[in-house]
Amino acid sequence: MPKTVAPDGAKPRPTPPQRRTQAQRRDETRSRILVAAVNELTSKGYAGFRVNEVAIAAGVSKGAQTHHFPTKQSLVIAAVRRAYEDSHAGSMRLVGAIRPGSDVFAALVKDSEQFYLGPTFAISITMMGLGDYEPELRRQVQLVSRRFRLPIEGEWLRALCASGMPEDTARTVLYLTHNIYRGIVIRRLMRHEPKYARYSTSAWARLARGLIESGLGKVATPA
Repeated sequence: MPKTVAPDGAKPRPTPPQRRTQAQRRDETRSRILVAAVNELTSKGYAGFRVNEVAIAAGVSKGAQTHHFPTKQSLVIAAVRRAYEDSHAGSMRLVGAIRPGSDVFAALVKDSEQFYLGPTFAISITMMGLGDYEPELRRQVQLVSRRFRLPIEGEWLRALCASGMPEDTARTVLYLTHNIYRGIVIRRLMRHEPKYARYSTSAWARLARGLIESGLGKVATPA
């Protein structure tokens, strides 16, 4: 803790901790609520989502939570947005770490695994399953997904092209990589088969490396 300067022979007095502003306290409370809401959606899906459970997990009163998010729908949409913001930031870090000579395909695969096999896409799937039951909520989730995920697709396309791939090859690699992981997630809804996932991803990696090699005209990094 910082200490104030004291006259010779006197003991220094500790500087009192700086009090948080009202805005800082408000932001901290809002953040705790959103973290708890994302966890609730991830573990229970929309069908099992309970507003009061979020308040308990966040350590706030129901009134404080209602002040920030007056309705269940507003809380759910804000939680989905937070999940996509965090996912977007993680994807941008992966793209930003690419350097000349980097294995761009491996980085793309890592991003696809983290997004499609992670909580954000799982939450989206539960929202898309609402159909006409909650049309406005479904529409809002679609808008959030497009806003945060489509730019990431653009970043990966640019990164693949910058590595020397022709654009048509880059698009094929990008779109099919995403489709492979989306397919794994959908199949999991019917039955969980880790061997199927491993086979699909390893088979696609071999095919993609061959496609990249033919596009670049040189040997690609082994899968």
